[in-house]
Amino acid sequence: MFELKEEPLCKGIIFTKVLIKNQLEILFSNIGASIFEIKLADKTGKMENILITPSKKEWLDKRTFAGSIVGPLAGRYDVKHTNLEQNRFPIHFHGGSDGWDKKVWTQSCSNTQHKITITFRCTTENYSANIIYSIDTECRISMQIDVSPKTEMFINPTNHMYFNLNGSHFDPIKNHIFQLDAAYTYTEKNNLIQPNSLTKLTPELNFQNPRNLKTLYATHGINHTFKLNGPRKGLLEHPNNGRKIRFETSLPSVVIYTFNIAQEPFSRGDTLYPIYSGITFETQYPANDLQLVTFSPQNPYHSVTTFQFYNR
Repeated sequence: MFELKEEPLCKGIIFTKVLIKNQLEILFSNIGASIFEIKLADKTGKMENILITPSKKEWLDKRTFAGSIVGPLAGRYDVKHTNLEQNRFPIHFHGGSDGWDKKVWTQSCSNTQHKITITFRCTTENYSANIIYSIDTECRISMQIDVSPKTEMFINPTNHMYFNLNGSHFDPIKNHIFQLDAAYTYTEKNNLIQPNSLTKLTPELNFQNPRNLKTLYATHGINHTFKLNGPRKGLLEHPNNGRKIRFETSLPSVVIYTFNIAQEPFSRGDTLYPIYSGITFETQYPANDLQLVTFSPQNPYHSVTTFQFYNR
């Protein structure tokens, strides 16, 4: 049922392919503890990549966040009264200049009849981190993140995958159906979340009932942190080809971003991928609330986010 193949490259970088025959193919990399590519069959059996990524060379050379674990702190943070690096003036952004997306993690693999597990490890003088991806025969990817600090530290990681169920990087997601169990977003001021301040969803941002994303052009896209309701679930579905993703998380919020700006190195040849050609589900704690994301040896970090893939 499973196939597992490693492709070592230079400087200790490894790409590892997991194939669930005729259904799902995932390409992992130990740089950034990343998911670089996901190929999902449609209802006719056609396998296509549903992640928006640059070419492998551009991805390695220019190191975007796409598909990588962003940490230790994902999001934007006020650096006043902290020792956080101000790597995007005047804030700390996405783990700093030496964030987890840029690290080459130690990798190990194990498998049983029904599940393959790929574990990425990083140990420093300050912490030990494990990113554990489990893939089962039901086309489910479980992403478990465990961090054991050696002293008190701020921890709020996420994965930064861009999904597009069209199977083409150049077809926007405006035809997708989206549903999210959320009634509020976190209030922002000067591009920073205001801790414990919530805004009730406008009709344009309310996806508690499934509806399509055709309003993206009128609303200039989505770039918000949503407070998740009790089930903490979401759905993305293509209305015609049968592809569908359900996600569920132990975390209290999710950043939804719909690729609102065309940007290098997201391109093929000389052509940039268009705006709204992908959507993220960045499950995490709300950013800029350092009290909430303070962990210690007595209070280690743990989270689980699961993605279930369907093709009919």
